[in-house]
Amino acid sequence: MKSIKFTIIIGVFLVLFYSCEPLSTIRVETVVPANIEFPGSFNKIVFINLESDLNDDQKTDTLLYKIITQEMNLGFIDAIKSTAGIDSSRFLYLKGFPNKNRVYNRDTISWYFLGEIAKKSDADIFIILDSMNLHMNNEEYTDTYSYPVEYYKYRELRISAFWSVYDLIDKKRLDKYNYTDTLYWEKVGYMKAEVEKNMPGVEQCIREASYFTASDYAKRVFPGWQTEIRYYFVTGNKDFKLAAEFVKNNKWEEASVFWEKYTKDIDKEIASRACFNLALANEMTGNLDIAIAWAETSEKIKKKSRTRYYIYNLKMRKEELEKLGKQIY
Repeated sequence: MKSIKFTIIIGVFLVLFYSCEPLSTIRVETVVPANIEFPGSFNKIVFINLESDLNDDQKTDTLLYKIITQEMNLGFIDAIKSTAGIDSSRFLYLKGFPNKNRVYNRDTISWYFLGEIAKKSDADIFIILDSMNLHMNNEEYTDTYSYPVEYYKYRELRISAFWSVYDLIDKKRLDKYNYTDTLYWEKVGYMKAEVEKNMPGVEQCIREASYFTASDYAKRVFPGWQTEIRYYFVTGNKDFKLAAEFVKNNKWEEASVFWEKYTKDIDKEIASRACFNLALANEMTGNLDIAIAWAETSEKIKKKSRTRYYIYNLKMRKEELEKLGKQIY
């Protein structure tokens, strides 16, 4: 049975930056859904590296395989620690040298093979590195025209990795993705030995590339956090300034009491600002439908591009939360 529960909506991350402008800002941390249909309930996740022959010589590159697999495992674990609702203790990787022909049969996943792994690990989500290509370019030169003489070393490592994610319970592929990136290292100095010493070795470069290949892909697979900016009006009259003091302490209900008095004010600018602020207050307290209604009221009173943009963001946020409801429990 799949099992894991986690509840989150939105949280205030950092409060307030005041200025002479009528608007002030706050930063909020919002949870964003995974790009894939990641299931919110699961037992464990297993990472399987099927790329054991990077030289294409029909032989297992034992040492290189272990290095890449271990670094990717670390990359996934570190990325998971910063995601929403995923416990890194539920992430495992398959040790040994899995046979690609057992995992795939004519490009079709072997659910039996995954089922055998599940019996030992209690896993139901499988992240598979189907293949990976590494291309390294090294350059070095000596600038004899400079004084003192300069030594330069440069390394470029291009990565192409093919990923798949499978859900054993529903027996479906959740993702198929081609990840590409290029990492660079360069060192310049007046002593050749010092430049060579400071330039990371080939093994270290492969470790870094493997780590980031996994951690970057994890951001696509799992729900995560992002920092966003929200605006609210701090000027208009004395009550707006008093409400802003409550916002500094994250007391949205108290601040709303002041704004509610002006939603039908004869001054359309004041009324529009009050409704806009109430939209933000309701977003902060998790009432998105009410937030959208207040934002739309603000737009009807006085049309502003900022308000239209906020309405769009609120509606997108509502769609994301509906998707998140299937990814986080």
